[in-house]
Amino acid sequence: MLGRRSKITLVAFGGVCVTILLFVWSKSKIEGQSLTRAEISQHQVRQKLIRGKYKRNKYDYTSQSKSHSIYSSQVEADRQHFGILQERLARLKEHCNLVQSPDSKKRDVAKHPPDNLVVNEEHRIIYCNVPKVGCTNWKSVFLKLAGFDQFNISALDHLGPNAKGRLYLDYLHKYPNVSQRRFMLQNYTKIVFARHPFTRLLSAFRSKLAPNISFYFHPLLLGDERLRDQWFKKYGRQIIERYRGKAEANRVSSNWSREYDLTFSEFIRFLVDPYTDSYNKHWSDIHSMCLPCDIDYDVIGKYETMTEDAEYVLRLANVDPKIRFPTPDPTTMTNSSDGKLVDGYYKEVPKLLLYQLAKLYDIDFELFGYDPVPFLNI
Repeated sequence: MLGRRSKITLVAFGGVCVTILLFVWSKSKIEGQSLTRAEISQHQVRQKLIRGKYKRNKYDYTSQSKSHSIYSSQVEADRQHFGILQERLARLKEHCNLVQSPDSKKRDVAKHPPDNLVVNEEHRIIYCNVPKVGCTNWKSVFLKLAGFDQFNISALDHLGPNAKGRLYLDYLHKYPNVSQRRFMLQNYTKIVFARHPFTRLLSAFRSKLAPNISFYFHPLLLGDERLRDQWFKKYGRQIIERYRGKAEANRVSSNWSREYDLTFSEFIRFLVDPYTDSYNKHWSDIHSMCLPCDIDYDVIGKYETMTEDAEYVLRLANVDPKIRFPTPDPTTMTNSSDGKLVDGYYKEVPKLLLYQLAKLYDIDFELFGYDPVPFLNI
């Protein structure tokens, strides 16, 4: 006779066998059934939907990966750019402390702001407009921010870039409320762009005072006698008369188009001469125009890295990506940063004048990290 434990084992084994037999029988019955055409069609539709969903998800994932990659690259580029800009600001602050006396206080710019601080309220930007440092392109950007499209901006070209800026842009000094001006100075993103003083001076000379008038006018103002007279008579004649005599100035002014022959050396001599009133915003030092030791600028851009710095500023201010910083217009460029061109002009300037010129712009050299020595050794 079987023991109690053996009986239990036998019953359990028999139960397992029955379960297996039932499973095999039911499976064979299901497989033996034929599917209808409708069921096959539904199955195929479901498979297509699954495959389509997989492809879409795969495509979306690829697109997201590419977008993420581009975004990550831009973030990394901005991070590096931010580091460069911080170095510029640190240098500016350090040299402002050296330039100013320890007990001096910052002037209250809100009460008496310079007349070249351009404001855009929507994007909370203040830009210090410096001639010969990409200012025409920046004015174009601010016109777009003010609501002008490219067609409207082009339609205003007969006014010239400076007139457009004066008429259609907002300037800090025109806001009557001092408290509002102070709020803007404290809370808006403030930017200023610098350039090597010597190449900026050459650009000013070539676009305003050089005998070659192809660099003298805005293209749509070519032949405007009033504009020519404004510069030739106010500065050209004054310089020639001071260093050549009145008779020579009369001879030149009798026929500007043929006789005008002001030299770059005479222009430099005029700038460093302590007995002349040579001030003009086109060649005035940047620290006097933009007050970088009194205004806490957020971005110090440079002409030499203009496009990268400008695009960074526009991203920083959340400007519509469709608004881009314009590429330089070759018809209005003076190419005054070109090495050979610079050498050609400055090698004719006496060394003594070059040293005096470097001294004149000494603060700009220090604040913005430029070096006059290469020009002194031409």
